[in-house]
Amino acid sequence: MEENYIMAKERSTPRYIKIAQDVCGKILTGEYPEGTLLKGRSILGAAYGVSPETVRKALNILEKDKVVSSKRGVGVFVDSVLHAQEFANKWKAETQIKDKYATLEQLLNQQKELQSKIITAIDDMKDSFTYQTTEAVKFSEAEVPQNSWINGKTIGEVYFWNYTEATIVAVIGADNICRQSVGPDFALHSGDRLIFVGKDSLTFDRVLSFLTYGVLNQEN
Repeated sequence: MEENYIMAKERSTPRYIKIAQDVCGKILTGEYPEGTLLKGRSILGAAYGVSPETVRKALNILEKDKVVSSKRGVGVFVDSVLHAQEFANKWKAETQIKDKYATLEQLLNQQKELQSKIITAIDDMKDSFTYQTTEAVKFSEAEVPQNSWINGKTIGEVYFWNYTEATIVAVIGADNICRQSVGPDFALHSGDRLIFVGKDSLTFDRVLSFLTYGVLNQEN
């Protein structure tokens, strides 16, 4: 995936910018010292496999940043190694910013795709419960509170069903991964979103109270 991203990024960079960067690189390495008369646009175009117009656009970028200067009737000269370094630094910074935006966009797309899969999985579970029973089933979601007493304990260890009369059918963790058909040995953690079913309107309240307060001891 990373290799495909790099190839796509390279394809998206205009040729004249690549040529400007290459000429700048040769100035920095000393291949083109200050005062050097660069070859004509046609010769450079043939060397890079592009039209003279593309070379002209590349040299215009460099001239704008005072890396090279042109003299009418003579040609284009290397003007400043210092400006060449500034040009390289500027493009490096812009490339890094673009890379960060591209990475963020990629992550957001992955998050959107993952959320879509979670919704599909939940809908699928809803359908499964709807078609597998003729009784009314309440399908709900609750989040394990921060610093909950249940944090790190297994479903079986806390007797979840015994005290709530609810069955956990899936758990969506902090990593947004939906884990279905969790068993009694599955450990719950603060921030987990529990997808559960119950057969009466008070199931959600029982689950929320259980996650928050546990079992309240009552004296007769």
